[in-house]
Amino acid sequence: MEHRISHEDMDRILKQLEDDYVKALKDNSSSTLEDFIEQFLYDSWEYNDRNIDLIKAVMSLYTQGEIYRTTFSGAFNEMVDHLQEKLTELDKEGRYPMIHTSNGASYLVAFVDGLVIQYFTGIYNVEDLQKLTPQLKKVILNALSTDEV
Repeated sequence: MEHRISHEDMDRILKQLEDDYVKALKDNSSSTLEDFIEQFLYDSWEYNDRNIDLIKAVMSLYTQGEIYRTTFSGAFNEMVDHLQEKLTELDKEGRYPMIHTSNGASYLVAFVDGLVIQYFTGIYNVEDLQKLTPQLKKVILNALSTDEV
């Protein structure tokens, strides 16, 4: 893993969110990248809906300076590293070049987090996101199939 942080002083809620994220990645038993992305999306909508209050609490602590930037970004980077590892493992044929760049997993997270923010602001509800998932999967796979510049 590229990013490692000390978990000793990490906020308990942030640590729980990180642990849940890593567990969800490990529990996603999809054998193809395409299936993994789809399940990742469904899991993301469900998890964020179920834990929105915890996510809000962590974001509030962060904006109030109660969680240090380095701790927050370190936890986030560790989650992205775990995702990067899983994506790379599933794209054995190299059909998705963006996955094999340093930003591959980050692009996927940015896409999903953007939709989660739209969920949070009321633009989408979970049912909307679930209905859109097959199309969103295609968009993401298309983006990940782009060659690196």
